Order: sequence, then C-alpha cells, then structure tokens
Amino acid sequence: MKKAISIVLVAVVLAVVVGSFAACNLFKSITVDEAKSNLEAAGYTVTVMTGADYAKSEEDTYGIIESQLETYLYAVKGEDAIKIFFFDTVDHAENNGNFIIDNTLSYSGQSNKVYYVATKQARKDAGL
Repeated sequence: MKKAISIVLVAVVLAVVVGSFAACNLFKSITVDEAKSNLEAAGYTVTVMTGADYAKSEEDTYGIIESQLETYLYAVKGEDAIKIFFFDTVDHAENNGNFIIDNTLSYSGQSNKVYYVATKQARKDAGL
C-alpha cells in the first residue's frame, strides 16, 4: 500500500513539474528586437515598420486594422522570408490571423500577441 501511494505521489509531483515548464513556454513571446536580432544574425535583410506605417503602405494586402497592429517586421534571405505582425492583444492577433494568408509562405502561426507567416527556415531563424 505504501509503495502504491509513493508511486502516485511521485507521478503527481512529476506532472506538476512538467506542467510548470510547459506553462512557462505558453506565456513566452518573442519581441520585435529579439526577432530582428535573430534574423540579422542569420543574414536576413530586415524591415521594421510601425503599425500605422504598415497600414498606409502598399505592403498591407490583408486589411489589418491600424490601431490593433503595433509593429510589422519583414525579413528576406534568398528564398526564405518571414512576415511577423505584433498586435496589441492576443485576441487581435487571433482575429487578424484569420485573414493573413500568404500562399508563397508555407508556415503560419500565433504566439500570444504575435502572428507570422514564413518559410520553415525563416521561422526557425527568427526563433519562433
């Protein structure tokens, strides 16, 4: 009986520890500066715009609401490219992400207030 209780107790403690580490990654998000630094270190040409500048540019083909987008980052190196949208809230990232579709970039995703479309290598190089 004591052995069974010990095994259950160890399993519960292990589950709590593993859950804690997983939860930490759920709340971690990349910043503009981190993404820019990672991509420049990997040899990408990086362009960063404010949300207002992006919304007024020809780059905005998605109809993103200017007041919801804080920063836009675009990076390219040869065939690899990434577009990262930094929104003011998680909900705005999710809602706008439904309309951010780029058939030339095969990967897309959301990490908290960040939504991106990218090639596989660019996503890895950005640290996403």
